[in-house]
Amino acid sequence: MMSSIEDEIAARLASAGIVPLIGGLVPEPATAELLGYAPSYLRRLAADGLAPLPFVRRGNRRFYKIADIVSFATNTAA
Repeated sequence: MMSSIEDEIAARLASAGIVPLIGGLVPEPATAELLGYAPSYLRRLAADGLAPLPFVRRGNRRFYKIADIVSFATNTAA
């Protein structure tokens, strides 16, 4: 049986010891790793207003919703 991308994300986060916040929020460094970006690159894009997907701020940290990660990862339109 093939797992869904949500299952794959959950497994990767669990293996890294990361528990998403309520609402499916994933810390920026973990999101970068999931998407194949260097954490510093994703952070720099977001700071410049060029984040490739929407984020939620909590204090001085950025979090990304699992649903947005899935959408970004599965969108093959150029």
